[in-house]
Amino acid sequence: MEKPITEGTERQFILRLPQEVASQVRQAIREDEVGERLQISDFSDMKEGLVHFDDTTLTAKLMELPCIIESHKTLDKKSLYKTGDICQMMVCSNKDDSNAEQEKPMKRDQYRRYQLNHGITPPLKNVRKRRFRKTARKNKLLESPEVEKEVKRLIREDLAAINVGILLPIG
Repeated sequence: MEKPITEGTERQFILRLPQEVASQVRQAIREDEVGERLQISDFSDMKEGLVHFDDTTLTAKLMELPCIIESHKTLDKKSLYKTGDICQMMVCSNKDDSNAEQEKPMKRDQYRRYQLNHGITPPLKNVRKRRFRKTARKNKLLESPEVEKEVKRLIREDLAAINVGILLPIG
């Protein structure tokens, strides 16, 4: 479980915007006006919210990246120091795009809804499917009656055994 974010907590994430808004935000960063014009709000469940830039309102989802990315900073363009780990990407889209997505049926596993399958570079496309193995379902293993019967049979045979020994083949 994540702790609630307080005012003094610093978080780093990648902000992915539609192309037309991204160019405006880039220009605002160059002019050092981004703090006044860009606002992120309504993250009540810490996963979905709104991003406001000037008069444009975008819907946003905070997605989990498949790999952790380190961010670094430099002062003299020679030595770098680490400023944090980035493991989330805020994906913004126009409100019209998100309405079509909300009409899709909800997946059974809510956590997968907020996971990205791709990294941020082309070689990491479908990295979650290619590099990470699927986890075994515990329900199938624990509730299997055949496994329980076999374990009980082996325990009964061990208890009924008169003599226990090891036979090693010679030659």
